[in-house]
Amino acid sequence: MDSLSSLVENASAFFSSNPSVLFVQLSMLAAALFVVFLVLFTTRDILLRTHSLLYQIACILLVSVLPGIGFLLYLLVRPGLTNAQRKMQEDLDWIMARFNMQSQKQKKAAGSK
Repeated sequence: MDSLSSLVENASAFFSSNPSVLFVQLSMLAAALFVVFLVLFTTRDILLRTHSLLYQIACILLVSVLPGIGFLLYLLVRPGLTNAQRKMQEDLDWIMARFNMQSQKQKKAAGSK
């Protein structure tokens, strides 16, 4: 119980007792946490979407330097599909091409009989 009370006392040393200043401090804390969230989200998202290291670094720096506008710009320039989605689409295209080749062979074989 002592550790909890000492933690609260230490935390209260960082915040003002003036309500106006406290509001500004808490607003700045919330904004900083939101910026950290945007950077972490962007990092996770761009790592899933491309293998290009230069593109990854550029996108993360864009959001880090210009948090609000940079994130909106990132949403415009990011690849539309993740690497997994792209791979699945390629696999499906390959399967469909094989299926179409087989069905064409079957039609030709049926037509020649």
